[in-house]
Amino acid sequence: MKKKIISGVLLCTMVFYTMPVMAFTKDETVYSKIDASGSSYSTIVSSHTQDENGSDKYDQEKSEKELPIECNVKYELDGKEIDANELVGKSGKVKITIEYKNKDAHTVKVNGKDETLYTPFVVICGTILDNEHHKNIEITNGKVIDDGSKTTVIGMSLPGMQESLGIEKDKLEIPNKVEITMDSTEFELTNIVTFATPKIVEEKDLEIFDKVDEIYSQVDTLQSSSRQLEEGANTLKTGIDTYTEKSKEFNNAMSQVAEGTGTINSNYNKIDSGISSLNSGSAELKNGAEQLNNGIETLSTNLGSLPQGISALYQGSKDLSNGMEGLAAGVNTLKGGLTQTTTTAITELTKNNAILQKTIEALGEEQPELVATLKAQKAENEQVIKALTPTQETNSQMQALENGMQAVKTGTKSLEENLGKVNQAAGALPEAIAKIQNGSKAVANGSKTLNSGAVTLNNGSKALKNGIQTLDTSTQKLLDANNQLTEGTSTISNGMDTLAEGIKKFNREGIDKICNYINGDLKDITNRVQKLQELSEQYEGFNDDSNGNSKFIMIMDSIKKDKENKQEIILENKNNEDKKD
Repeated sequence: MKKKIISGVLLCTMVFYTMPVMAFTKDETVYSKIDASGSSYSTIVSSHTQDENGSDKYDQEKSEKELPIECNVKYELDGKEIDANELVGKSGKVKITIEYKNKDAHTVKVNGKDETLYTPFVVICGTILDNEHHKNIEITNGKVIDDGSKTTVIGMSLPGMQESLGIEKDKLEIPNKVEITMDSTEFELTNIVTFATPKIVEEKDLEIFDKVDEIYSQVDTLQSSSRQLEEGANTLKTGIDTYTEKSKEFNNAMSQVAEGTGTINSNYNKIDSGISSLNSGSAELKNGAEQLNNGIETLSTNLGSLPQGISALYQGSKDLSNGMEGLAAGVNTLKGGLTQTTTTAITELTKNNAILQKTIEALGEEQPELVATLKAQKAENEQVIKALTPTQETNSQMQALENGMQAVKTGTKSLEENLGKVNQAAGALPEAIAKIQNGSKAVANGSKTLNSGAVTLNNGSKALKNGIQTLDTSTQKLLDANNQLTEGTSTISNGMDTLAEGIKKFNREGIDKICNYINGDLKDITNRVQKLQELSEQYEGFNDDSNGNSKFIMIMDSIKKDKENKQEIILENKNNEDKKD
């Protein structure tokens, strides 16, 4: 719209045409002399009438009628206002302000309301300054042309247009005045000529508003789509927030799982160490039992030479019996601890798998890599559970171990009792030795069974230990990966917050304002411009009979030393018939 308005400066070319050239029924040119302050004191109307037969008629007449454009001129010297007559011959920084006021007001309907609009006059003013006495010449809303010896200044204003368009000055200021500034020595001023015409807008220029109408029909779609975008961003933000919250919950669960597997790994290292000690002890027990059995056989062979040895043997059997009691108690304690630890590990791993399954179901197909990792972890957990779950073979081995221990215990007890009898009744020594030998063989056989079970248990414990260590390492890797995922979701969530807020701000401060402007200010301006075009077409001229084809030329008195400024206007018609005052 600003470009549309400013394009009126092209009418500057009309300043060079003082006589009408278009073939209308009647044209008029209004010449008016104004004094240095801008007040009109003499007006002549020159009219050109073209009859139907093609003949031309020219008339001139004086008029006392008030001009539709009022002019007010103010002078300043070095920043202080001064009268034109006092300014003549002075030197300094001169500023001339020529302000125009549109007095051709009309009340019209705009968007259903009564508004005051002015016939749209474009006003061009200009003068010529000699370069000898005037330097650094500038003009607002116009052009400065310097040919070396003199400078021509031409300015434009649109009085009443600001009010007609209803545009606030802080948005767009439409000039209603022209300011000329210069550095002068011995100031003088030739005539300032002002040209005005009501033809600022042509009908063809309004074709652009046909496209503006198309924009109006699309504004609602733009605003609706923008709001849908904002709603979609808010929905996405809610989803991201939920995902972030669930990711943190899963991360907390994984932290608990990792802590549990770490505890299992640490505790089972102790169990495995005990099983290794049991394995070593059972091997030593086996060797000792075999040596005992061999010794008893030797004792049986050398009965006569063993009275004192029997006593010592009896004492050793008592010690052995006490040791076996302690060993049996230790095996039972170990069995109980192993069973409890294994049961706890299976329970924790089962809970872990349940959490993993829920997580896999919650993630669905949106996080394929994470789901694959969780499934692999679940499979490893199931293998460990399988390894920890007692099998029939393991139970049999454990039972054999218990049976062997019980047998050793029983044999040792029997050995002690029999050695006691042997010790008490040397006469019954051969028979007692035989019984001792039988018990010794039972001890040897039981220790072999115990050692075999201990070896199997030790091998299984090593495998279980490796599996638990793998579980602990994998769980920690999964926890680290999930920590990174949680940090990533937090970053996404923060970014989504920024995006949603940005879209909201863009919608509120951008799209809504644009749509409101198009549907409000722009639409209002469009209607006002169309009304101004109607006023321009309806303008009947200065004498109310020229059909709007009127031009106004105001000639301001020159300001010179020792010269009378006021002059009579002398015009010459086209036929050079006569001259009139």
